Amino acid sequence: MLFDLDLLSKNTKFKQYDVCICGAGPAGITVARTLAANGKRVALLEGGSLTYTEDSQRLYEGKSVGVNYWDALKTCRLRFFGGTSNHWTGLCSFFDESDFENRSQALPGWPISRSDVHKYFDRAKEILDLPKNAFQDTVAWSGSDFKTFSNAQSPPTRFNGKYLEELKKSENIDLYINANLTNVHLDAGHTIVDYLEVTNNKNIVFSVTAKQFTLALGTVENARMLLACNKQIKAGIGNQGDMVGRCFMEHLNITYGRFVVDNATYWKNGRVLLQPSPAIIKKLKIGNGVIAFDSNAKTKSYGRLRALKQYLRNLVCSSDTATELARKIQDFPCDGDGFITSMIEQSPNPDSRITLDKVTDRFGIPKVILTWNINKLDMHTIRTIGLTAAKEMAKLGAARVLLPDYILDENVSIKEVGSHCHQMGTTRMSSDPKYGVVDGNSKVHGISNLFMAGSSVFSTGGGCNPTFTVTMLSLRLGEHLSSL
Repeated sequence: MLFDLDLLSKNTKFKQYDVCICGAGPAGITVARTLAANGKRVALLEGGSLTYTEDSQRLYEGKSVGVNYWDALKTCRLRFFGGTSNHWTGLCSFFDESDFENRSQALPGWPISRSDVHKYFDRAKEILDLPKNAFQDTVAWSGSDFKTFSNAQSPPTRFNGKYLEELKKSENIDLYINANLTNVHLDAGHTIVDYLEVTNNKNIVFSVTAKQFTLALGTVENARMLLACNKQIKAGIGNQGDMVGRCFMEHLNITYGRFVVDNATYWKNGRVLLQPSPAIIKKLKIGNGVIAFDSNAKTKSYGRLRALKQYLRNLVCSSDTATELARKIQDFPCDGDGFITSMIEQSPNPDSRITLDKVTDRFGIPKVILTWNINKLDMHTIRTIGLTAAKEMAKLGAARVLLPDYILDENVSIKEVGSHCHQMGTTRMSSDPKYGVVDGNSKVHGISNLFMAGSSVFSTGGGCNPTFTVTMLSLRLGEHLSSL
């Protein structure tokens, strides 16, 4: 059933639900559908509407300090039914076994194994509209230090379009839109969630009760709500280890330079996507990642002046002499160059974090401040993957790589660190609250009936796109909640 909270009266009485889920993106919808299939009654709360509105999206505004993260707090996320699946590009991949292991001296890895997650591999493929043979047609790479990045392309699946009618007709799921979570109320002992305070856009406040509760609001909002619900516990819910909001992770987008093809055999299938092998990750003490070699790149310019930038680039690239002179000032690609881009894992860093601002939104909830930091391990990973890949290309006779000075010399700062809108890690999973916020079942430490869903629970970021893993973890959480 579908209900618009803006159309309900103050005296509306909600049903008693088995589980109440806040957030109707891929994680929340997947958990809800799993519960409903197991006969549970579910309230699924979406803060936005069925379509995009600027009033709703404005609630995602916040400050970003540290490494430049442009306006990603607002633009990487979408606050309406279907969540970020509404602008997802659809690339799917999955964690290596080594991604679940501890690579940080300061923090432990996952408290669960890859096999615990991959029980739901085939079901996740169905949800994301991947064929049964997805991930099986990857071309093998003949190198020793790298392996082919296994990936598959979803259409992409828009959860809004695919699952809305199903939820409207469901007898076990009540979907509420314009239902903004504004507080989590605990019992007197502060160990059980009694009810949620939910506010519509007319500032009418409702109470929703259930046996179990799940926050699936996204990496930033999950941490924000736990920190903001501090009237009963001063430090915020689940924050006894001071870990809520910490270890914000992204996948780093580093420009690694250009290359010239030596042996066309390696490039007969076009673009080559490589990952460091588990053995080389362990040997060199680096994180994971993907490095992409495009032997015939098409350049793009971005920003408000992109048309002018592209015109000037094309003008310079039309002359070998002009290109050589221009590249003495700044290196840049021209159409047809071999071009190298990347998606590099960021290590869990407690100093990279979400905190609360003194400024509040229209519901009185503090806005977020994201302090995004990149540490020495990240820099080591960035430089080592680039240099090792260049050496491998030379060893195989596949290509000659021209790396920028900031990869070759650690005393030269990396001028620009990009990102992929893969936000992870602020309520990380750990068996000990000293190192995380939720346990191996995604339950908040110290609260018996509160769970977190989505990439906020990631203990590490891995070297792959997160949506497929989020879907598997959501299926796992849905089955666990069904058993309670």
